[in-house]
Amino acid sequence: MNKTGTAQTTATEENGSVAPRAPKSPHTFSRRLALAFAVVAALTAALAGLLLSAAWNYQFTQYLHSNLQTTADGIAQISEQAYPQLGGWTIQTMSQIPRFGPATGIGVQILDDGGNVVYDDASMSAHVREVAGLEAEQGQAPPAGVVLEPRGSVVTSRVMVGGKQVGTVRVWTYSAGALMSERDLKFKRGSFVGLTLAALVAIAFASLGGVWYANRLVRPIKRITATAQALKSGDRDARTGLEADDEIGFLGRTFDEMADSIEADREMERRLTADVAHELRTPLQAIQATVEAMQDGVLPADEERLGIVRDETVRLARLADGILELTRLERGSVQFTCVSMDLAAPVRAAVDSLEALIETREIVLSVDITEGIHACVDSDRLQQAVGNLLSNAARYTPAGGRIEVSIRRDADQAVIEVADTGIGIAEEDLGLVFSRFWRADEARATTSGGLGIGLAVTKEIVERHQGTIGASRRRGGGSVFSIRLPLA
Repeated sequence: MNKTGTAQTTATEENGSVAPRAPKSPHTFSRRLALAFAVVAALTAALAGLLLSAAWNYQFTQYLHSNLQTTADGIAQISEQAYPQLGGWTIQTMSQIPRFGPATGIGVQILDDGGNVVYDDASMSAHVREVAGLEAEQGQAPPAGVVLEPRGSVVTSRVMVGGKQVGTVRVWTYSAGALMSERDLKFKRGSFVGLTLAALVAIAFASLGGVWYANRLVRPIKRITATAQALKSGDRDARTGLEADDEIGFLGRTFDEMADSIEADREMERRLTADVAHELRTPLQAIQATVEAMQDGVLPADEERLGIVRDETVRLARLADGILELTRLERGSVQFTCVSMDLAAPVRAAVDSLEALIETREIVLSVDITEGIHACVDSDRLQQAVGNLLSNAARYTPAGGRIEVSIRRDADQAVIEVADTGIGIAEEDLGLVFSRFWRADEARATTSGGLGIGLAVTKEIVERHQGTIGASRRRGGGSVFSIRLPLA
């Protein structure tokens, strides 16, 4: 063993894991599917052969019985004509009956009205031999009184003379092919030969069809595999591009959607990292500049300067808490306890908690809360969402402005609206309102103390309640935020 193999073996033993098996050939599935088609074709041909053989044997049995019955009826008809003319069951009557015997594979017997055998084609009865005086001449015949018993399928036909039954003809075969002609035998052999050839052709075509279908089936699977390998190698733009309406096409589209979702998550992570870095940079720079200035003696280390450092530190703590809460909401790790309740309670609680802040900003607060509108909500989380909207409205509404809070019913939904007469939202920014760290006015955001994640948190809370939230421009200036929740 070379050094590389020894190193690999040692690493495997130390890690306690088994080395991955080499991937199977990509053609394995195609071969297995083609083999499955061939096996199904072979089993189908074998089943068809069994059914054909059973049907053929049944038809042959019916055909044999019909021929035997025809033979028995013919002998009975001859006997009915000879019996009255020749004085009953005499040797002359018997001589009129066609001879078959074991050599032909057909046995014939005639019984009188008492059930005694008066004629046996294989070994003539004692009565017939005595009448004919043939004991000495029939040295090879069975001894007197020995009568062969019928076997196999036996048919009978009555001998009627003058409306009275005088005897019974009994006919049977010694072998299955006794009444089969050479043409019948050729037909039978040809049927099975034809079935065998058809089975071989069916297996061949099924194998070819299996290979073709397997290749067609495997082609999109190979494309999905190649796309997955490309994504694994770092090609984030790789997609399958499958558009078929079958299950594999649906798998391909789902795979592309998954790749798009992963790419969106990665983009969100990159943007979040950049946004967090940007948000942290400003307070950190302020703290650093203030501390360095105090260390250099440029600024005095008085209460005002330390207050600046404290405010920026508090801002950093609020930012960290807000990001942590938003991340937990997005991951679904925050537990919601939803119960059916009147929405007036959590909304009024949110208004009461911020009423003092709104009044200090000299903003008029108008409340129009309709009682009796129930929805299944988590009271604390809904209060937090409405509180975020009110805080946001108060932050961007100047003194003398107005904030309106209302609850109403719209079909099967409850609608909570928070409207203000503030700075408003530009038309092109309406789609960005609920993004992380977005602000309507960057300059005012710094002085107002907004973190830029309150609306993102509100959106996550509303969506966890199976609801929707939207923003629109208010006629005459300002903004309107609408929360829609399904009624209980």
